[in-house]
Amino acid sequence: MNNLVKKYLLHLQYERGLSSNTINSYSLDLNKYVSYLKEKFSIIEPNEIYMKHIKSFTNDELQYIVNNKSKKSEGYQYSSTTISRYFSSIRGFHSFLLSEGMCKNDPSIYLDKPKVNKKIPNYLEFNDIKKILNSVDLESKFGLRDNAILLVLYSCGLRATELLELKLINLMFDDEFIRLIGKGKKERFVPISIEAINAVNKYLEYLRPNLSRRNESLGFLFLSNRGKKLSRMSLWKIVRKYSKRACINTHVSPHTFRHSFASHLVHSGANLRVVQEMLGHSDISSTQIYTHLNKTELKKVYDKFHPVL
Repeated sequence: MNNLVKKYLLHLQYERGLSSNTINSYSLDLNKYVSYLKEKFSIIEPNEIYMKHIKSFTNDELQYIVNNKSKKSEGYQYSSTTISRYFSSIRGFHSFLLSEGMCKNDPSIYLDKPKVNKKIPNYLEFNDIKKILNSVDLESKFGLRDNAILLVLYSCGLRATELLELKLINLMFDDEFIRLIGKGKKERFVPISIEAINAVNKYLEYLRPNLSRRNESLGFLFLSNRGKKLSRMSLWKIVRKYSKRACINTHVSPHTFRHSFASHLVHSGANLRVVQEMLGHSDISSTQIYTHLNKTELKKVYDKFHPVL
């Protein structure tokens, strides 16, 4: 059934427009699934699969759902999000086979996804964001680039992939916007601050021309030392470097800037629908996790209104 998995993944890539990261995850899930069916039940055709086989797979392979990943003695640890993705992969695969006439029934139709516990995202207070930005030495070799990257991350709330895929043609600085192609190949326009625009323009004027001469930049905005598109690993290293230099003791990733961007907007009273549009969330429930109160504000309200005993 590996060929059927490949057809489904091509369908996701070219017809559904899913990101390469999502497709890679689905590929790992489904290859594990079909390998299990073949090894345990000698199943090589989709019409041979019944609900009992899917249940067997989930019970045998996906039974360890814990939050504490240090419990190695219990076996491989899966988060509830990963388990939910496995269920989506399997259901989507069987639905595709049925719609394409490659099987007679969908055995996964009654497969219910587990409830995913949405965690409150980690975010930084505005003062911590400022500390990280102020820790960048603009006179250093890549200071102008790194400063622009950090400002764009926070100013626009981009995903790591969206930042790395930014091209010069995506910049609409006269209108103070950038154009993005996000998850599912969906286009959106996100405002960008004057500070971020100025930082990017300095990078474009004084550093990027030297980097672009070293290789074919293909129009990507942020380039590596070799003149190529910046890698995910390099982006992570940049964020960690300046977070450490600013003495931020919590774990900081590129996505932390996105969480901070959204949290600060919501805490300041921004309309949730507007924040949803800027983040590129297809479902507003994904945006609602940012409605949490920060501890400082919570304590202020408590001290002001709770009666003293």
